Amino acid sequence: MAMAAGGRVRATTSGATFAMTDPAAPEGLRPLAQPDARFPVFHASVAPSLQVMSEYFAAIAARDLAAVADLVHFPFATFEGTEPIVVESREALLANPPKSLTFAPGAGSHIQPGAYDLLDSIQLHLYNPVGAGLSMTYSRHGAGGHRILQCEGVYAVTNNDGRWGIELMSTIFTPAAAIGLSYADGSEAALRRGRDWMLGYTLRDQAVLNSTHQLGRRANVSLGDPRVNAGNARGGDPMAGYRVDGVKSRLRVSETTAESIAKMDANFPQFAEWAGGGVGQWDYTINLPEARTLHATVDKVHSFGGYIRYTADSRPTSQTHAISISSYRGGRWGSCGSIGVMMYHDYTNDL
Repeated sequence: MAMAAGGRVRATTSGATFAMTDPAAPEGLRPLAQPDARFPVFHASVAPSLQVMSEYFAAIAARDLAAVADLVHFPFATFEGTEPIVVESREALLANPPKSLTFAPGAGSHIQPGAYDLLDSIQLHLYNPVGAGLSMTYSRHGAGGHRILQCEGVYAVTNNDGRWGIELMSTIFTPAAAIGLSYADGSEAALRRGRDWMLGYTLRDQAVLNSTHQLGRRANVSLGDPRVNAGNARGGDPMAGYRVDGVKSRLRVSETTAESIAKMDANFPQFAEWAGGGVGQWDYTINLPEARTLHATVDKVHSFGGYIRYTADSRPTSQTHAISISSYRGGRWGSCGSIGVMMYHDYTNDL
């Protein structure tokens, strides 16, 4: 572990050292603009997040719960099914792990005696100065070499007060016989939800926005609130939303009810004032054309998406990316969690 200025320990994962200080505004950032993926400060999360995920898989493959505990932030949330479970402390994890992290074969575990795991892929989808959104897939095989199941998951890795760790995850375990099945209703519902969210802003229609939410418990990790970041940029402090020092948690867990949905207010007039940045007045928004399903099952979908904002004469003002978790509860699909949002491209920087 290396020492930072003032004697504070820098963030480390297995001997690799990463800066813990609050990131500075990059050179070349234009007035009114937000930092985006062109700036090296956004790349700060790439190496540590990939390392955390590779070590996380190694801990799962070794059935080492203590090593898993070293790689997560507490509290952390996990979608084992369609609602998040919150694990408050290391002690709670070791005493009563969720099913996906129950390594002893037997009741309540996904693991058969003698089973072993093979890593299939780790992909980076979101990144910025304080965190990243990734997906990981691995296969579990029985003692005789046959594949038992596949685990597909999405993960939020964040830098909280100088330490990189997993703060939110959602996993889908699929038995071998069902691997490759298509769940078109869930995939289309998740894409429709994203399109409706953007349509709600374009039409300035709060009811359309409200229709996209799922009732029940939800969890998300903020990699920088897009409204707050935009306001900070317009106010001359574009890095205010990317603090590291002293940040203990980026996890937000809440209960969504019909009453809480009814109180939601997008404040469209204020939104329109700053959403266009320095390009021009924002007029409408579309769902990200590259939006796609990452993983799907009968009652849960992980999707990659985002949006592009435009002026009335169709000049793009900004492009953002996000990872969403949608669930099927009570006969309807809706949003129940997210990782993001990442400012991928602020066109104000191109002026």
